[in-house]
Amino acid sequence: MTYTLQAVENSDEKVNLVKRFRTGVLIVAFAAVLGGLLSWNEPHPIAVALAILIGGAGILAIDTALAYRSSVRRAKG
Repeated sequence: MTYTLQAVENSDEKVNLVKRFRTGVLIVAFAAVLGGLLSWNEPHPIAVALAILIGGAGILAIDTALAYRSSVRRAKG
């Protein structure tokens, strides 16, 4: 496990993962705010925003994990 962590940390893959994660967080936050605003006339607009936020966080976690796994595989050669 230490080898795989060093392989990612010693390359540009770490920078790409951080950029990808940061962009994903901004997209999820924007979607949650926009969803809450668009559903303002609904009985529970905060619930809609939280559902979008939780779903987006799950998708972001899966995307980051898959990107990390592929970067480790490329680093191993």
